[in-house]
Amino acid sequence: MQPHVPRRTDRAGGVSAVALEEVRLAGRGGQGVVTAGELLGEAVLSSGRHAQSLPTFGPERRGALAQCTLRVSDQPILLKCSSARPSVVVCLDPTIWRYAPITLGVQEDAVVIVNTTQSPAKLEEALRSGRFLSELTLERFTVYTLDATGIAMEAIGRPISNTAMLGAVAAATDVIGLDDVETVLRARFGPAGEANVVAARSGFDAVGGGTI
Repeated sequence: MQPHVPRRTDRAGGVSAVALEEVRLAGRGGQGVVTAGELLGEAVLSSGRHAQSLPTFGPERRGALAQCTLRVSDQPILLKCSSARPSVVVCLDPTIWRYAPITLGVQEDAVVIVNTTQSPAKLEEALRSGRFLSELTLERFTVYTLDATGIAMEAIGRPISNTAMLGAVAAATDVIGLDDVETVLRARFGPAGEANVVAARSGFDAVGGGTI
């Protein structure tokens, strides 16, 4: 496998453990957005924290917007409403952010992780431009980008970016560690687990292995 070069902004910001935080995962139907939320939730639970996964999608055709909110806390989670103030946004699709407001309500100091071949600087410029439905007017946030589709094609032979993106979440945030991600991937995918672990590790490395 060819190495994937880390691409990220140098903007300060990052996510630290808090009483309750929300992770918004977004992509298109068929890309494994809901599965990514379930896997991330299972990884959080295995680490000893509490998690709640709330998928959001309609009856639209495959390829339409699909979202999933994951709440993470050190305490039991009693909220049942939809996502309001995510501190992490994970976009599994390279273009859906142009046509859907997936950054709506994002908190200051947020982390935004996008599956794209664009550099973080180019993506940040686009998000700040106001030309797309997803925009960010925050003063402080961090953008990470990685070619998760390319990683998936090399690791598992299919353009399903979700497991590579989980590795990126482990690298760019304190939501979960890579070891817990690997554990749930092996448990969920059986014989295909190791290939998905490779994808997650490559996603982890692609955003700098957790360094800011």
